[in-house]
Amino acid sequence: MPMNSSRPVPPVWRLPFIAISLLLASCGGGSPTSPSSTAVTNTGTGVTTYTYTTNVRPILTSDCTSCHNPTQHESGYDFTTYAGVLRAVIPGSDASVLVRVTQPGGSMYSNLSGDRSSKAGIIYDWVVRSSAAQ
Repeated sequence: MPMNSSRPVPPVWRLPFIAISLLLASCGGGSPTSPSSTAVTNTGTGVTTYTYTTNVRPILTSDCTSCHNPTQHESGYDFTTYAGVLRAVIPGSDASVLVRVTQPGGSMYSNLSGDRSSKAGIIYDWVVRSSAAQ
């Protein structure tokens, strides 16, 4: 029976990507994979010596790994390892997903506990000024 549709049928190879996009869109909230609409307003303090191990891992462990871990890797991110965090980082760039989503107004900013602004600044400085040093 011929289909009576004006929409073109996507190639078979695109169907998994379409399904994933629909799934992510249905989860609600901002998507950490597309944070470009979040303006960078917290540009840190200029510290260039932050490291993942000393400064960033404690923040991610306390505020992020309940959802971004090996079992429940929301939006495809596992923040329990340095390598996993680097998937959300472009060293030296404030366009990094991790920077954008942890900015005031970013989709993950409200998940930061305590002094959110300070934590967002540390993440910014670590990614941008310390080039995501381990």
